[in-house]
Amino acid sequence: MDLPPQSIHVWRQCSTLTVARNLYEEGMNPFQPRIDQRFDTNGVTGMQFPAYEFLVALGYKLVGFHNFVHRCISFCVFMMGAWGTYELFTLLFLTPWAAALGAWFFCWSPELFFFGISALPDVLALASSIWGLFFFILWFKKGGFAPYGLSLAATTLGGLSKIQYLVIGFPIAVLVLSGKGNYPWGKRVALSGYALFTVGLTLSWYFYAAHLIHVSGLSDYDLGFGLPPSFAWAAKVVWHNAVSEIPELILNYATFTFFIFGIYAFFKNEKWKSPWFLPLAVWGGAILLYYLIEIRKMGVHSYYLLPFLPLLLVVAVLGGLFLRDSKYRWLFVFLLAAQPCVAFFRIVPHRFWSDDKAVPRELYDEESRQRLEKAVPNDKLCVVGADNSRTIYFYYLHKKGFGFDQVTDLIAPADGKPLIEQYVRRGAQYLYADDLSTATAKGLGPYLKSEVLEEGSFKVFKLGLPGVNK
Repeated sequence: MDLPPQSIHVWRQCSTLTVARNLYEEGMNPFQPRIDQRFDTNGVTGMQFPAYEFLVALGYKLVGFHNFVHRCISFCVFMMGAWGTYELFTLLFLTPWAAALGAWFFCWSPELFFFGISALPDVLALASSIWGLFFFILWFKKGGFAPYGLSLAATTLGGLSKIQYLVIGFPIAVLVLSGKGNYPWGKRVALSGYALFTVGLTLSWYFYAAHLIHVSGLSDYDLGFGLPPSFAWAAKVVWHNAVSEIPELILNYATFTFFIFGIYAFFKNEKWKSPWFLPLAVWGGAILLYYLIEIRKMGVHSYYLLPFLPLLLVVAVLGGLFLRDSKYRWLFVFLLAAQPCVAFFRIVPHRFWSDDKAVPRELYDEESRQRLEKAVPNDKLCVVGADNSRTIYFYYLHKKGFGFDQVTDLIAPADGKPLIEQYVRRGAQYLYADDLSTATAKGLGPYLKSEVLEEGSFKVFKLGLPGVNK
């Protein structure tokens, strides 16, 4: 629980934690999220609403900057998602067995097993959307100000944290329309206010975020949609998601077995006659539409598939109930016991025990990282790389400034002068580089005034203009 960010999508973890640390160090204003690759700006840019990052920054304020802070907060959010699944499935199935199975299955999604203790705002968005739907159904059926307010807050938080989680508005809309408008005046006002607030506030934030990106020119966060490069590429992604990532990472192979039996139980027991079938089917259609819109990201971001999880678990629970009551109860017990084992062995050896942390060893190891960080004051603008994520090295080194993908980029001409010269003229005072070949060092020579530190493959230099500050 005190490990630094590592393994798959470590760039996203570092990006999230960068914003959290900057909130902690530069002001707790969530309307001004700041990144480290800021060039010579103040670092403020647009992104999803930094609710998770703000929670982590609050944790830093309470106990100081430690890795266990974000992991403990993530774990609490993850468990809130499991609890929310239990409550939601209690309403859907009206049996504690189904609710318990849903929560148990949620816990052993391998993707959540990893990100449930890692820095990812999607887990907060998922948990919030589940609670938002639960409280809405509770209010819709029984009334009361508290369920209404809690649903409004949770649904809005989910949409602000990641806009795709507003898809829970589709089953909500089906529930509302099923009443054919036969609602008292007060409930009509409440329903209209709910829609306007959740959708309006979420869209307002994302328009504001786009404005921040436009003003700052810092486009680290992609808030738009894009077409896939080709139909063949899209078909390959769909196939990979369907046969690999959903059964293996989103569900867990043991849970996927329950899911297969759930499909059988759905048709055998004619579940399309259930009053919940239409809201859930429309919810599924909305998620598929989101999937097609965001398919460009589905090829490399497995966690973008998490909005499918609650619906997939509904079917898996149908399979669990079927097996429990069948002559194959031994298989039911075996799969329940297998789920945590499958999640553990899919995630822990590969993502935590592996020597490959997806981070240079000099940065991952505490002692060498401390030497590199302390070589230069943290308030000095630095040129940092070679890191095509433009965030991992900055986060680990605790530096801000100018990033680059390859060292050769620094000596390439840009507007008639080497890029490194432009960076120096804009305020860069130091260079951190980890693949400085002899030829490249020669090209950078006029700008390297003195070597500050060499740590493994990393070198740190004081920068200056040719003929100045010798």
